[in-house]
Amino acid sequence: MTGMPTRAGMTLVYGLPLFALAAGAWPYLASANPYQVVVLFCLSAHFLKRLLEAWFLHKYSGPMNPLAALAISCFYSLTTFIPAYVNRMPISEIDPLVAVGMGVFTVGEILNFVHHKILAGLRPSGMDYVIPRGGLFDAVVCPHYLFEIVSWFGLCLIFRHISMVLLFSLMVAYLLIRSRQTLAWYRECFPNFPPDRKAILPFIL
Repeated sequence: MTGMPTRAGMTLVYGLPLFALAAGAWPYLASANPYQVVVLFCLSAHFLKRLLEAWFLHKYSGPMNPLAALAISCFYSLTTFIPAYVNRMPISEIDPLVAVGMGVFTVGEILNFVHHKILAGLRPSGMDYVIPRGGLFDAVVCPHYLFEIVSWFGLCLIFRHISMVLLFSLMVAYLLIRSRQTLAWYRECFPNFPPDRKAILPFIL
C-alpha cells in the first residue's frame, strides 16, 4: 500500500478528534457551564497541542500507512467524542479534585512537550535515528508516552466517569504496547543500546 505523507497522517490522527469533540459537545456548547468548559478545554488543549507539534516540531523520515493513521485517528476520536457527549449531563462540579486533576494534566502536557522537543532536537535532519538521551530518555525510550499517560490520568481526576476510566485504561494499554515495540526496535537497530534502559517506566517497565 502506498504511504501518505507523515505530516498529513498526523494531521488526520490529531485533527479528527477535535471535530469529534465538537460534535459530541454541540448540543450544549453554547451554554456550557464552568465544569463542562474545563473538560472540553482540557481535551481540546491536548489534541491541539499534539496537532501543532505534528506541524511544527516533529521530524519525519518516511511515509505513513493511511489505514494506520485512520485507525489511530478513530481511536483518538472516541477519547474525545464519548467524554464530550457524556458531559452533556455534568457528573461533577469544580471541586478540589478537579483542581488537582487540572494540575496533573498540566504537568503531563508540559513534560510531554519537553520530551518531544528533546527528541526532535536529536534528529535535526529528520532522517538519521540516534539513541535518545536527555531528560528521562536516559532511563526509558518513551518518556513522552509516560507523560501522556499522566495527562490522561489528570483527565480522569477531572472527569470522574466510567467512560473516562475505560478510555484511560485503553490509552495506557496502547501506549505500553507502543513503548515496548519502540524499545525492541532500538535494541534491534543499535547493538550498543544500553541494556538497562526500560520502555516507559524507569527501572521497572
